Amino acid sequence: MGPVFLAFDPMATASLCCPIRRVVVHVYPGSSKAASEPRLTLFFGRRGKPVLKPRLMPLRVAQAVALQLQARRVGTVSVL
Repeated sequence: MGPVFLAFDPMATASLCCPIRRVVVHVYPGSSKAASEPRLTLFFGRRGKPVLKPRLMPLRVAQAVALQLQARRVGTVSVL
């Protein structure tokens, strides 16, 4: 077998390099994700509690908070 070369695209992984993120949860009160349905956007802080404005946090903390929120099935969890 010959050598294996992996293709590396720096633009594809550029979004993963940022060490600071935000955790956002989108809640759909009508339980429908249709475009015309209202949506509530909640920002979460370092301790996993809702905050009024977006808070920046380290990536590992943001992923841990997102996993905890995802397990509760609150809504759609995003790490931005």
